Amino acid sequence: MSSAEAWHQSGDLARGRVLPVLDTFTRLCRTEAGCVGDAELPSLLSRAAARSLGVDGAAVCIDDLSGVRLPLGASDRRAAVAERLQFTIGEGPCFEAMSTGRPVTVDATIMTDRWPALAPLHHQRTPFKAGLSVPLREGSVPFGVMDLYDRRPQRMGAHDVIAAQMIAEVIAQRLLTTLDSGHPEALAAAEGSPAWLDAAPARRRREVWVAVGMINLVLGLAHDDALATLRGRAVASGQTLDALAHAIVVGDVDPTELRA
Repeated sequence: MSSAEAWHQSGDLARGRVLPVLDTFTRLCRTEAGCVGDAELPSLLSRAAARSLGVDGAAVCIDDLSGVRLPLGASDRRAAVAERLQFTIGEGPCFEAMSTGRPVTVDATIMTDRWPALAPLHHQRTPFKAGLSVPLREGSVPFGVMDLYDRRPQRMGAHDVIAAQMIAEVIAQRLLTTLDSGHPEALAAAEGSPAWLDAAPARRRREVWVAVGMINLVLGLAHDDALATLRGRAVASGQTLDALAHAIVVGDVDPTELRA
């Protein structure tokens, strides 16, 4: 069910709960808009989403046409870590929301049952006990995800999910309108990209694919095997995949060390 359909079916009482959240989100965005540069737009939107929805963290990521998942911004460092942990393991609510095109609500039990490799890292490295992942769409096609994180253990309620979907629609539109073509295809463009597409989080994530290419050459591994090798070493060494890839790219880690 889309957020528009959920909105239509939710009735006057639900609309009365959702509209103030949307109003707060819009006000927070306007208040901060003059204080940040274009590169910080996704972080601004993440902070506004977290505050208006009453959760403890939020992050925004996209998938470009080549299949690269890029983190664009987060409300704070802890939310950014939560996203990087999902990417390190290669599973989690963000991946499920993107693949299914549906919101995914999470609590500690769901995390452990559905993503057993991610759960212990998530609970060790972040304070979050529950969350929600909502697709960012152009029309009916997802091109990214807004992740919400909460310290409280209970899952978010139906009205919160509806409000989050409405905010995700606004965020998707804000991001798309800054692209030259206004469509997700522009995410793969090398020139004319918005500043947020070349900000530090996205640049660091692209180093993962550089490191994968280096392992392809040095160890003779196929792409998927090279990525799996990186992920395994990152988890074993207590690093995020982004951090390990950066160390390989700058020469602090020799790719031949991953041979075993």
